[in-house]
Amino acid sequence: MKRLSIALLLSIITTISFAQVQRDAPIPGTAESDSATQTAKPSLKQQLQALNLTRDQKIQIKQLRQDSKAYKESIMANDSLPQDQKQAQLKDLHKRTFASLNTILTDEQKEKWKAMKADMKKNKNDQQENQAMEDEINSLPAN
Repeated sequence: MKRLSIALLLSIITTISFAQVQRDAPIPGTAESDSATQTAKPSLKQQLQALNLTRDQKIQIKQLRQDSKAYKESIMANDSLPQDQKQAQLKDLHKRTFASLNTILTDEQKEKWKAMKADMKKNKNDQQENQAMEDEINSLPAN
């Protein structure tokens, strides 16, 4: 009877402590988790601001973004295209847009842009590794 009481007490304590750890983690899709993601990945606008663009460059980039947005909307509105072709066209648009962006930037800005992209990729890989470790830990049976 004493052993059963101790085992029951330990299982309750384990359950409570595990539930508390889970409660502290942000829930995907909530504002808390979204804000954590936003701080980890700066927006394109923030990235471009960090490049110290000239007035002319800002105008050219604004026009490029407007043109890309309009083309994207036309792709998405085209009901005659299957989804896989839409995705292929969007991927091509993305490549062409960033190729055009590179023609607007100076050599120094290109280097800074390249470094920012590499840093973002590293952060993304680190986040994925951390998530994988967390998932593995959470999958371990409770003692």
